Amino acid sequence: MQTGIYKLLSFFLILLTGLIYLVSSIDQNKASPAVQAVPCVKPDTYHIGEIDNRYSISEQELFYLLREVAEIWSDAYGQPVMEYADDGDIRVNLVYAEQQELSDRERQFRDRIQSERYRINSVEKEYQLMDSEYMQRVQQHQDDMSQLQEKVVSLNRWVSEKNEQGGFTESEMPLFEERKNEIDSLTVELNRRNERLNEAARNLNRKVERINEKVNQKNSLIEEYNQTFSGTRRFTQGSYERRGNERSINVYSFLDEDELMLVLAHEMGHALGIGHVDNPQSVMYRLMGNQARPGLKLTEDDRHALMDICSNTDSSEWSAH
Repeated sequence: MQTGIYKLLSFFLILLTGLIYLVSSIDQNKASPAVQAVPCVKPDTYHIGEIDNRYSISEQELFYLLREVAEIWSDAYGQPVMEYADDGDIRVNLVYAEQQELSDRERQFRDRIQSERYRINSVEKEYQLMDSEYMQRVQQHQDDMSQLQEKVVSLNRWVSEKNEQGGFTESEMPLFEERKNEIDSLTVELNRRNERLNEAARNLNRKVERINEKVNQKNSLIEEYNQTFSGTRRFTQGSYERRGNERSINVYSFLDEDELMLVLAHEMGHALGIGHVDNPQSVMYRLMGNQARPGLKLTEDDRHALMDICSNTDSSEWSAH
């Protein structure tokens, strides 16, 4: 009896051992399916990787820009979808690539154009002050000329009256000489002033010529800039890459902080699983150029794309977020 029970237990132990071995063999030999996290159930995470020292941006500045971009996406969903973590899954790198050399040249060109604008504004302000002063002097000169004319008319009228009466008496001649000398002196002064006004007018004309010359230089720079750098730019300034368990956002070039934010927002959208959309004003449009800058914001198309990834709901369901 005891032997039979022992044999029966042994049989079950052997059977159990075989099943365990069979299950173990199957688990080891079959391909394990990739674990797919449900999008937006918990925030995706990122951390700052390498920043090429040729970029004039600090790690702290990049941290705040990334946080602002992450909040733009999170606000669109109504809860965090992307946030910073020291050991975040997505590594964000600023890589100095060939595109950045072109961006640096473009920025230098833009700085030259801006400098020309500043110079033109400065010369225009000088001209406006000179012109304002000149016009005041002209007005005063005209007023003095009118007074001189009145004095001449008044003196001529008095002389005519005296001639009709038989001429000036001996006691009246000193008064005549005094009035005549005043008119002569004022005439000389006004003629000198007129010469000074003419010289001021010539200076103003030279200032206008200088302004026109600088405007032409600026317009030539703008034309050269448009020929060299114009055209819609593709999002080759950045990329989102996933190799096995390693994920990264790489930024290769940007002109300024506003453009950096746009590139980061675009690539962060890809990291969330969003593809390109058809609206040229959208962050997730395939080309750069018509998006809002400064004041980066998502379009309805961007939000729709995010909600398709996060909840697969229609627009009526996500409009409250």
